Amino acid sequence: MVAEDRRLRLAGYEIYRFGGWELTAPGGRQLLESFFTSLLARHQKPAL
Repeated sequence: MVAEDRRLRLAGYEIYRFGGWELTAPGGRQLLESFFTSLLARHQKPAL
């Protein structure tokens, strides 16, 4: 997995990793919702 992360980063991709415990622990759903809300806001196209 680590070697694949390096390969993807060199190809210009952003890598976001989550641990299994983060997703299955209480609050995992909220963690994902918050992360993707922030990610989408970061990459939002400017208004025309």
